[in-house]
Amino acid sequence: MKKESMIPHEFILDLLCPLPIRTKKMFGNLAIYYGDKIVLATRQKEENKIDNGIWIGTKIEHHDALKNLVPELRHLETYKIKKWLLLHEDESNFEERAQQIVQLIKEHSELIGIIPKPRKKKQL
Repeated sequence: MKKESMIPHEFILDLLCPLPIRTKKMFGNLAIYYGDKIVLATRQKEENKIDNGIWIGTKIEHHDALKNLVPELRHLETYKIKKWLLLHEDESNFEERAQQIVQLIKEHSELIGIIPKPRKKKQL
């Protein structure tokens, strides 16, 4: 059995340098934030391998434009989260397409990024 990496697809963090990103665990994935937006998440697990790769946080209205730029993008299959698109880790040009996605982030493209809903504060 292949050991799961502590940080799936860690090379994406290097590509994002020198952006002031921050990371956080999300659903067992690594979520990557840039400013107030969640832009990417990385996943590499033994179960539900069909959704392993780099998840791109985006608005549904931007899906077609992103798929035109990166035709390998598709919807998640196991996790029915409609806003997210997936660059599957088995794509033959996975790292090249990941670089293209990172370039869009570095250019502040409106196509990538979701502002998370604020968490409700617990009342005392």
